Amino acid sequence: MGGLSTERSISFKSGKAVSEALRSRGFDVVDIDVGYDIDQQLRAEAVTVAFPVLHGKWGEDGCIQGLLESMGIPYAGPSVFSAALTMDKVCTLALLRGNGVPVPEGLVVSAGQPAPTPGFDVPMVVKPVREGSSYGVTIVHELSELAAAIEAGLELDDRVLVEECVPGPELTVGVLQGKALPVVEIAPVDGWFDFEAKYTKGATEYHVPARIDPDLASRCQEIAMTSAALTGCTDSCRVDIMGGGIGGPKVLEVNTIPGMTGTSLLPMAVAAVGVDFPELCERLLRTARLRN
Repeated sequence: MGGLSTERSISFKSGKAVSEALRSRGFDVVDIDVGYDIDQQLRAEAVTVAFPVLHGKWGEDGCIQGLLESMGIPYAGPSVFSAALTMDKVCTLALLRGNGVPVPEGLVVSAGQPAPTPGFDVPMVVKPVREGSSYGVTIVHELSELAAAIEAGLELDDRVLVEECVPGPELTVGVLQGKALPVVEIAPVDGWFDFEAKYTKGATEYHVPARIDPDLASRCQEIAMTSAALTGCTDSCRVDIMGGGIGGPKVLEVNTIPGMTGTSLLPMAVAAVGVDFPELCERLLRTARLRN
C-alpha cells in the first residue's frame, strides 16, 4: 500500500481496509508502505504471497507486478501485461475500439504539440493518459479553455487524451472471477465525479442496482465482460461506462486495482450479491499466482 503515485493517500485507505479484512479471516498479514526499497522489505518480512493495493503509477502499471514475478512471489490482482495495458487509456481504448467495444471519440496530444482542433464539439474531457482518481482531469466547455486544460494534464503525464463528453448516467460494472456484478450508478450531488466527489462523504449518491433500463444494464454488463476478457482482467476489475443517451453506452476505462474500502464501488457491487468485504478480500487473495 501507499507507494509513490499521486494516489498514495487513497492507497493507504484501501490497503488498511484489505489488511484488516484479511486478518479477520485468520491470515498473517504485514502492511508494507512501498518505496524504492520494496525488494528489501519483501525479503525482510519473508513475504510468501503479495496483495498489491497500489493505485496509480508504479503500482497499477505493471511495475510492482514485474518485481514480484522476478522475485518469485505469487500476487493477487492484474498481471504485468494487464496492469501495464489498462494504465494506458489510449492503448486500452484502441484495443477495445478495434474489437467492437463502444468508446468515446478522442485524440492524443503529446508534450510540445500545439492545442488541436478536435473533430467534435464542446463539452469535452481532457485527462492525463496514465493517471487515476480524476487527477488532472478538466471538463472543457469553451474551445478557449482547451489549451489550459491540456497544459494542466501534461503536468502529470507526457500525453493527454482529449475526448468527447459522453452523456450519462455514469455507471460502473465490476467483474469478479469471470462474472459481471450488478451495475452501480454514480450520481454526484453537484457537478461531476471529480476527486472531491469521489472521496468526500455525502458528495455522491450511489445506486445498486443502477436506476436504468434493464436492457441498458445488460448491455453494460456485456461490454464490461468483453473489456475484461480483452485486457486479461477476468479475475477482478471495474469497467467505467457512460450511459450515452441515445448513442448508447461507451467505456471510459478499465480499473485493475480499484478502490478497496468497505464503501468503494467494487465492494459495493459485490455486497449486492451477498458477499461481504472480508470474503471479497479472501477471494481475491486466493487468486494469487505467478504468471510467468
